[in-house]
Amino acid sequence: MATDLRISNISKIYPGCIANDNVSLQFKSGKIYALLGENGAGKSTLVKILSGVISPDNGEVFLNEKNLKLSSPLDAKKNKIGMVFQHFNLFETLSVFENLSIDATEDNKSLRVRINEILKKYNFSINLDVPVLNLSAGQKQKVEIIRCLLRSPKVLIMDEPTSVLTEQETEELFISLKKFCDEGILIIYITHKLKEVLSLCDEVAVMRKGKVVSVSQTQNEKVETLASKMVGQKLAKIKKKINTSKNKDEIFKVKHLNFYSDDPFETNLVNLNFSLKKGECLGIAGISGNGQNELFQILSGEIITPNTSIIFRNKEIAKLNPKQRREYLMAFSPEDRISQAAVPELKIYENVALNNFKSSNFFEKGLVNERKIKEHSKKILSDFSVNTDNVELKSQFLSGGNLQKLILGRELITAPELLICYNPTWGLDVGAINYIHETLIKINDEEKSTILISTDTEELLKLSDRIAVIYKGKLSKIMPSVEVTPEKLGILMGGGSID
Repeated sequence: MATDLRISNISKIYPGCIANDNVSLQFKSGKIYALLGENGAGKSTLVKILSGVISPDNGEVFLNEKNLKLSSPLDAKKNKIGMVFQHFNLFETLSVFENLSIDATEDNKSLRVRINEILKKYNFSINLDVPVLNLSAGQKQKVEIIRCLLRSPKVLIMDEPTSVLTEQETEELFISLKKFCDEGILIIYITHKLKEVLSLCDEVAVMRKGKVVSVSQTQNEKVETLASKMVGQKLAKIKKKINTSKNKDEIFKVKHLNFYSDDPFETNLVNLNFSLKKGECLGIAGISGNGQNELFQILSGEIITPNTSIIFRNKEIAKLNPKQRREYLMAFSPEDRISQAAVPELKIYENVALNNFKSSNFFEKGLVNERKIKEHSKKILSDFSVNTDNVELKSQFLSGGNLQKLILGRELITAPELLICYNPTWGLDVGAINYIHETLIKINDEEKSTILISTDTEELLKLSDRIAVIYKGKLSKIMPSVEVTPEKLGILMGGGSID
């Protein structure tokens, strides 16, 4: 039976913000629909209404002409609407199978058989007995998809599903999504990767400032036209940076980095060696879960490894903690901006205070200098184009792009000599990505250095001077970015050889 989903005149208003403004859309099974818009455009609010997380102030949702009352996620599940959120809703300390069994009504043996049938049918590879906290982001996403498929959904909403996947993995996911579509599942696909929209989706709706501003056939669109519709103006094209660091001094060097964990589900790092020049960007590519997180934690000082040499500005810093490394003018932007880089429940100025330098004068004689922190915060909001001037605003109310700008601004306003960032544009819209890419290029232009750990091959090729690939904890040879193609990166990221 065909599925028809209709959204009629949906509105949702928050204090000072119209999140959804009289939104009407219609979707039918047999097609894959893209929902585009900048962070804060209203997409997340709309799909949260469809998944029962929040209730609209006005408007109705119809599924096959049935007027749905979606007062909770349970209502959405009962009506066969599944949602894979960008930020996963999993219990980290439970195994994959335990997470999948929480909502199950059948016995464990039958459930495991059904899960294995899904794994085989859609070519998913995942260990059901691994604790979720040890999974990569890409593997967690698969768990969420499986959980939805177990409920035999009529509607499947995907929020940024390829943020941490390689090109090859993305192609495999697209094959699965097209198979879902052929089997009658209606798919709504939220992404900021415009090339994906053109290659996967049949129709595309664009939202801006809470309203639907365009609905069109993807065959009639280009990347440039979609980007312009999203931001309301033509975006400046960022050119690939030119390497000017060839004859400059070495600023950072890692020798014999080894990491061996007692946790069998963590990735060991084996004899990593690399260096970085002043004004250079070193890109490190890899499929999520191949040691990037462990490498970031070691470079930032969260993990101290014996017998490793890390030299920064001619000083041995391998035994220094994160705060001590920051005092030596290093800065860090982790992958998880929600729980690792910021505390969403804290106000903006309180999150800024978390990055306290001796020179900041945030604390005097044991007392908090709130005035100084707020002045510092206002400068960050202004200098880094964060879309608010209210330092009292809780960080949880910032869009993903604005929160990332705040985090980078907090790091960069201290004028570090080296910034180490991990997936800095994960899940962001095209406007925010452009801004952050411009910022990272500007850092190198000012003769500051960057290490960019990313799962986004396009980002790495655009920003890096040299690129290496990490696979199962080992680093490939470091290559000039001009000699690297997406295909070469994909082969190395999958464990192949290009020699």
